[in-house]
Amino acid sequence: MEDCCFCKDPINDGQPTVKLREKGANNINECSRRKNDSLHVKCGQVVHQTCRRDYTNTKYVDKQNAGKENTREDQTLRSKIQFDYSKSCLFCGQDVKKGQDVFPVRTMDFQAKIEAVCRERNDTWATSILARIEFARDLYAADSVYHQQCSVNFRTGKNIPSGTPTQNRKNAGRPPKQETHEAFQKVIEYLLENEEDQLLTVSDLVKKMEEYCGDDAYTPIHMKSKILKHFGEDIILTETNGKPNVITLRKTAKGILQEFHQRQSTHDPEVEKMNIIKTAANFIKSDIKSKLQEKDEYPKGSDIESIDSNLDYLPDSLEIFLKHLFCSSKQLLKTSSIGEAIMQATRPRSLIAPLQIGLAIQLHHQFGSRFLIDTLYNLGFSSSYSEVQRYETNAAFSQGTDIPEMSGEKHLQYIADNVDHNIRTLNG
Repeated sequence: MEDCCFCKDPINDGQPTVKLREKGANNINECSRRKNDSLHVKCGQVVHQTCRRDYTNTKYVDKQNAGKENTREDQTLRSKIQFDYSKSCLFCGQDVKKGQDVFPVRTMDFQAKIEAVCRERNDTWATSILARIEFARDLYAADSVYHQQCSVNFRTGKNIPSGTPTQNRKNAGRPPKQETHEAFQKVIEYLLENEEDQLLTVSDLVKKMEEYCGDDAYTPIHMKSKILKHFGEDIILTETNGKPNVITLRKTAKGILQEFHQRQSTHDPEVEKMNIIKTAANFIKSDIKSKLQEKDEYPKGSDIESIDSNLDYLPDSLEIFLKHLFCSSKQLLKTSSIGEAIMQATRPRSLIAPLQIGLAIQLHHQFGSRFLIDTLYNLGFSSSYSEVQRYETNAAFSQGTDIPEMSGEKHLQYIADNVDHNIRTLNG
């Protein structure tokens, strides 16, 4: 009968067991290396669950390593080994203190996203964080923690918060609940993941937080203030399509330039060219997201027909970019139509581009084909058929049924054909 590789007792002695997978085996082998132990396990091996937990506990590993001399010449590696994931922020490396917004790493999805951001930033800060992640292998198992502000700054291309190492001021009032902070952090992650595809409001975030912490969720007013404080200049709250406090995230010019300079760590011309293109795209996208439009009213017919009005609809950065792409100044209509198509694709639920809805209405009157309109809509060239139906309904309602010079003393009969009319003639 197979024995547990940790305690050497039989596997079937009544204790809970677990079958190691590839990730778990790698984690155990890494702990064995840190302990200078000769233990080596393989994927599929069965061990006691308690033995595995105690062996891979970082507190026991650090405690055993504390009394051992480090014979390596690389002192930097020694400092990395002694990094306490449970007491120091994963991002800034400073010790966490009471009163700070500190959260533990709870999912492997969070770790995967941070690794992707590290490779995208490719700067000194990202290199140090990636080294910590690769050394720990599993941040959740290492009880890793982080400052909320450090996490936001790192993922949005900013530097380490200046106030993080010396956050000694105590917050006024009662200390907030840890569960409430964790729920708010999950709401922030949900917002970052779904903001591009969904039209999220402050009320939607409150409902999402109620799923995480129930009655302890923030009120809409408190949620709005927390969101504004959390993102600062990177957030826009507008009223769109009758929904108040619609959230739009954008990058500031300062953050985009800072991210661009951080990427300038290579001398490869092709890489530098791609970095410039990405930076220009971020500027244009930020300007598109900054555009405010009320969706309570459809564009006027005069605005749809006017080239100047359509050009004014575009942000300056997008207009300049498209004019540099096209051959001459005679391409103003193409500049307007392609520019509005780009804006509609960037913000599909919060904008109604004039030429997009105008083209869809014209096609509907000319051909009456839902297939044609929806095909062009899927290609990004016009509004959808359902949007055309909403437009016609609103147009009919706004136009009304009033007849000029018709008073209450007169009677009006609608005649469909000459049958209703002939009975009133002299000859019948």
